Amino acid sequence: MMTKDISIKEGVGVDISVSMVLSKFKTALSAMERVVGSRSTLPILNNVLIKADKNGVELIGTDLEIGIKFFIGGKVDQEGSITIPGKTLITLVNSLHGETVVLQGRGNNIEVKCGDIRATINATPADDYPILPEVEGGKSVKIGGDKLKQMLSAVDFSASRDESRQLLTGVLVNSKADGLVMAATDSYRLSEVEDKKPLGEEFKVIIPAKTIVELKRLVKEGDQVEVRVEDSQIMFVMDSVVLVSRLIEGEYPNYQQIIPTESNISALVDVQELMDAIKSASVFSVDGGNSIKLVFDSTGLKVTSEASQVGNFDGSVEAKVEGGSEEVGFNAKYVLDGLASFDTPKCELKIGSKTSPVLFTPSGVENRRYIVMPLRG
Repeated sequence: MMTKDISIKEGVGVDISVSMVLSKFKTALSAMERVVGSRSTLPILNNVLIKADKNGVELIGTDLEIGIKFFIGGKVDQEGSITIPGKTLITLVNSLHGETVVLQGRGNNIEVKCGDIRATINATPADDYPILPEVEGGKSVKIGGDKLKQMLSAVDFSASRDESRQLLTGVLVNSKADGLVMAATDSYRLSEVEDKKPLGEEFKVIIPAKTIVELKRLVKEGDQVEVRVEDSQIMFVMDSVVLVSRLIEGEYPNYQQIIPTESNISALVDVQELMDAIKSASVFSVDGGNSIKLVFDSTGLKVTSEASQVGNFDGSVEAKVEGGSEEVGFNAKYVLDGLASFDTPKCELKIGSKTSPVLFTPSGVENRRYIVMPLRG
């Protein structure tokens, strides 16, 4: 028998009995793993809430910023609610094999049975577990899960990691009368993607990057996602799972003013070739802030870098360059992040000057923009 000692309330019994498909239980717990026990100062948030009623079994996990509710059905012999230490339960269940898992209340403990395995985990009552907010009465739209995931993936990597700049740590989602726009920036680079099909309701929200990461993991191919927005909360409703999150409050910066409207030089280049050259060049920029240079002229494009303790790199990439010559310095990571998000074989670069923002776009795609600020000096 595998056990784990967890402090519990004295004299409080657990009353629940359910059986579930093991694979569904594992999937639901996997969705909870990054939410429960995320360094919370409230011990109850380290637990997973299991609710069983006539409709089946629900699993709930929250860190008070993000909440996930997973419906997994199952056979309920005794209705009830219980919270179980998430890390212990997840580790145990991931080690199980079989088709069905059974959870039964035994006094202050929950017994987990699967095949020949029997394990007892100390449990706590559900009374003190936070209630997951219900987002109702605000704006509500529906969007295909594939489109939602694709648009989020086109921008979320540009969000800031600097918590002191809270507004920039999220993704702007702007549902307008003429379409849907998403954008993210850390002030050094900017990603924007647009879909011309309106969702039917207008709203502008900033969704935390952490929420975006979890949402992308939860959305499955073919899902239809209902998005509900109300005050400071947003909810995503899918077939068997609901994600609710707080929103970042405030006015997102007017990023439109940094998008280049004119350029002196344009270059058409193979995405993979340029990525390979930049990766090689970045090996020689370890003591220079990951800096590399792109050199444009009528013969094509060169990628160069230099590190005094390592050496230097000078590579050529076939490119169609129009408009003249220029040399622009970049943080290699910023350029690579944008190129990796493109799903076209070629991309276009538009350069105004060595000190102005440079526009990267996937070739033939009108709804994507990636702007990188050049390095000075």
